Amino acid sequence: MNFGLFFLNFQLEKTSSETVLDNMINMVSLVDKDYKNFTTVLVNEHHFSKNGIVGAPITAASFLLGLTERLHIGSLNQVITTHHPVRIAEEASLLDQMSDSRFILGLSDCINDFEMDFFKRQRDSQQLQFEACYEIINEAITTNYCQANNDFYNFPRISINPHCLSKENMKQYILASSVSVVEWAAKKALPLTYRWSDSLEDKEILYKRYLDVAANHNIDVSNVEHQFPLLVNLNHDRDVAHQEATTYLASYIAEVYPHLNQQQKIAELISQHAIGTDNDYYESTLNALERTGSKNVLLSFESMKNHDDVVNVINMVNEKIQKNLPSS
Repeated sequence: MNFGLFFLNFQLEKTSSETVLDNMINMVSLVDKDYKNFTTVLVNEHHFSKNGIVGAPITAASFLLGLTERLHIGSLNQVITTHHPVRIAEEASLLDQMSDSRFILGLSDCINDFEMDFFKRQRDSQQLQFEACYEIINEAITTNYCQANNDFYNFPRISINPHCLSKENMKQYILASSVSVVEWAAKKALPLTYRWSDSLEDKEILYKRYLDVAANHNIDVSNVEHQFPLLVNLNHDRDVAHQEATTYLASYIAEVYPHLNQQQKIAELISQHAIGTDNDYYESTLNALERTGSKNVLLSFESMKNHDDVVNVINMVNEKIQKNLPSS
């Protein structure tokens, strides 16, 4: 089991963007220096609202990589359908070189119709566009060159500079944004990053579909390690934890799930993430990891208002990880 952090970077009312980004920077610096059992940091991509103020996660990752010495850092969900794949490949290869292979490339299809329209992408061919983008990016990373002649891109063989050091070893994850994306990922034995806002039941359905497709195509996915993002807000007072999480989630849920009962959706997320007291999360988290085949756990402490409380929780988690490490 591997542990890391992920950052949504919600800018709540009466909070400045500087404060949000400084919180991410300070937390990453702290973990890189003092918490060796945390190995990764991933940054979320979101556009056009304050419910996630980083629209360029690879850019944010580059800053954090330069700031740190040990952590592997990258994108949680770099959207490739609305970006040019060659540019993504160039940025990934450059960061792979400059960070001594600490960069992680987490990729995603677009999950927002407005973004597809804004960036002038065709919705009716979205899955095909996503797959075409991935093939270009992956070819560029693994061979240092790429070319394309399809319905979406047409260009001659070009060199991606600087060449990628990691090649096939660069860590790649695919956001489980839809059934079709999950089925495609299974055929390639690519690991998933589950959407933090999906219900556990939906995550489990996607995992089972992943296994079924892999089995039907004789793909060995026994060593594939999926990632489970987990919101964390622990407090000796359960009501405080629940209220802080509710405040943090409210605007995002209203934006992304306008058709759902808002209170019910927030209550669902609170029950399925590590939110409450120290006694409220352990067994449920283990159950969630088992039901989704997850070996990597990504934690977000962003809903917690008190910095000292966050440090105390990280200390507790770090100690639990240390106790469960195999003895040398």
